[in-house]
Amino acid sequence: MKGKKIISWILAAALSFGALTGCTSSGGGTDGEKKDTSTAKGRYLEADVELPENTSVYDMVKLEDGTLRIALSDQDGRESVWNLKEDGTSWEKVYDMPEEWMMTDTFFVSHVTLSPKGDAFVVTSQVFEGEEESQEHYYHLDGEGKATEVPLQTENYVYFTDYTREGEFLVQCQHTPVSSVNMETGEMTDKVSGTEDIRYFGVAANTLYAVDRDGQILLFDLLQPDVVEKDDGLSDSIAQSGANTDLQSLQTRPLIFTEGKEENEVFYCSNKGLYRHIRNGDVSELLIDGSLTSLGSPDVGLITMETAENNEFYVLAVDSQSVRLLHYTYSKDTAAVPGTELRAWSLRENSELLQNISQYQKENPDVYVTLDIGSTEENGVTASDALKNLSTEIMAGNGPDLLVLDGLPMDSYLEKGMLEDLTDVADQGEHLFTNLLENMKQDGKIYGIPLRFALPLVEGKKQDLEKIQDLKSLADLAEELKGQDSEKTLYNPYYDGFALAAQLYDACSPAWIQEDGKIAEEKLTEFYTQVGRIFDPESDPIPNSNAFGDYAATFTSSIGGGTLELYCDKLLLNFGNIWSGTDLAMLTTTVKEKEEIGYQPLTGQAAHVFLPKTVMGISTKSKEKEESKKFLQFLLTKDAQTAAQGGGLPVNQEALEFLVDNIYDGSTFGSSRSDDPDSYVEMTIHKPDADAVGQFIDYVKEADTPALTNEIIREAVLEQADDCVQGKITPEEAVKAVTEKVSLYLAE
Repeated sequence: MKGKKIISWILAAALSFGALTGCTSSGGGTDGEKKDTSTAKGRYLEADVELPENTSVYDMVKLEDGTLRIALSDQDGRESVWNLKEDGTSWEKVYDMPEEWMMTDTFFVSHVTLSPKGDAFVVTSQVFEGEEESQEHYYHLDGEGKATEVPLQTENYVYFTDYTREGEFLVQCQHTPVSSVNMETGEMTDKVSGTEDIRYFGVAANTLYAVDRDGQILLFDLLQPDVVEKDDGLSDSIAQSGANTDLQSLQTRPLIFTEGKEENEVFYCSNKGLYRHIRNGDVSELLIDGSLTSLGSPDVGLITMETAENNEFYVLAVDSQSVRLLHYTYSKDTAAVPGTELRAWSLRENSELLQNISQYQKENPDVYVTLDIGSTEENGVTASDALKNLSTEIMAGNGPDLLVLDGLPMDSYLEKGMLEDLTDVADQGEHLFTNLLENMKQDGKIYGIPLRFALPLVEGKKQDLEKIQDLKSLADLAEELKGQDSEKTLYNPYYDGFALAAQLYDACSPAWIQEDGKIAEEKLTEFYTQVGRIFDPESDPIPNSNAFGDYAATFTSSIGGGTLELYCDKLLLNFGNIWSGTDLAMLTTTVKEKEEIGYQPLTGQAAHVFLPKTVMGISTKSKEKEESKKFLQFLLTKDAQTAAQGGGLPVNQEALEFLVDNIYDGSTFGSSRSDDPDSYVEMTIHKPDADAVGQFIDYVKEADTPALTNEIIREAVLEQADDCVQGKITPEEAVKAVTEKVSLYLAE
């Protein structure tokens, strides 16, 4: 219990950082010109400062004497304060926080804020038996760790806290202005007026930088609290950089600030990088490009930063696995611009690949990798148009080096000789699920290597699972179960016909393509027919409810939501793709705690199916083929494969086992519908044991049939599904509409 709060917020913060970073661009691609590779020297390089082992860090501050100090919690939940030694690599403990805080599992620390004067402010929470809400207590720690309770006069939850360089403590509580706190009386005094709607703030020198709900930056002079300023140059620079300013977590901030040595000099950091700005200046200077460092990784959230001597910077951040202290030093001998540029292209956003790009560039500072996104909500480019633009670029010799082949017409690219043979890259990989790569072969060669995969599964009572041999027998079982239990729905109640078809698509799609590449109309007709038999209006209490949107239902189709409902005895059957270690933990927890429940691979119109994801190819027209292969080899390593942003399971078995082993045992998941107070469901998941992991890995090793990844076919099939299952059109009419659309696309 003591460590639960800390670990859970790390995971929550990591999950919320899925936005695109500075190493991406949206649209059909760029002009294909290489970056300037002049001989200019000088660039900031990133290194990780090793933190005390098995710790989570609350805060960091630079003391008045220049010493860097952190507050942390170890694996046993013991909080302490440490200073970084002069060698810059080792730590010295200053003090432990009060031992009595360790005496009960119902008491834990939620905030620690360090002052440059050496003292600290601590927020604790305590849960009493029989009470749902926790009680907060507040303490002031002096420089030696002696705690004095602060009678803080607020009933609102503490959101953000900070100290000024003069040692004044500032707090922002829910629905209240930023206030100054008297440590002896607990009295809160509004420090700056008009900040009730401020989302978060930071302090640099004597200025408070507040970010409002529109992303505008407001400046408040802490020495003259009634003065409110706008720095248009600062706001414009942040906006033009494309930085994400939306608050996603109460433990991290998308923008952090610190002061410089010069008057009116401020540094700020975002996912786009670290910038220098002079108050009321027209522009900001980019010192550290986020796309070349961990700052641009989608799983990194920012906590705080400090400047150090010799123009060095320390940034305290959190990623999907731990808290990190990033140290940036200027290297005058490193090329200002990496000498080699690799261009990658993906039809859709790909967070794992972005995370991998940040990792690779950190280890290879002379390589710059960009990721162009073909179709986004922002650029309004359709998938079809994005693919046309890409083909035009490739044939003109201006295309990308690497391609994410998900959703692309791979067969067409092969016919045109557009893809390199990657068999040698696959052969050099270690600890891979070789069956997943081998079964991607065409004409004995591998032209696309999947970095991730999903596996179609079905979950239900063991006696029911025995009856499922194919899609028709699944439909037979569905008709048998309909109406048997009025307290349960047949399948996930959020599925309309579109989402239902999406859950079954991958287990069936390999049967739809003939040897000549055309749609096997008889097989597709059977798909619509059997999905129509499975469809149950009684299982859809929310008409046309695709709660997660078309894109999520089409490309995610996770089994997880249904697992939660089945665990709580709300469903009779659950099917879909397993995408993550968390999905697996939900399945294995259910099987372990509900003896009558089991799961198995879903055999639809095809058997032993897997869905290849982030399938990487290299263009035959690439001018950087060898460097592209090196990057692809890196993407198959355990370190790269442990990136986890919801895009599928790793094809590296060691990485899969690592992710499962690092699932936080005891995490609780719950959901409910706003219109139904009785719809709340909840489960506490547990880490799968070795036997459960082994069983799943055996299922993975049996997979030998890749599902279709062509997005045009997927879109065409699914857009007919809802009308078909509801009887508005016949299966034959649905198939005709699909073949017409796909034929038209292929003709282009």
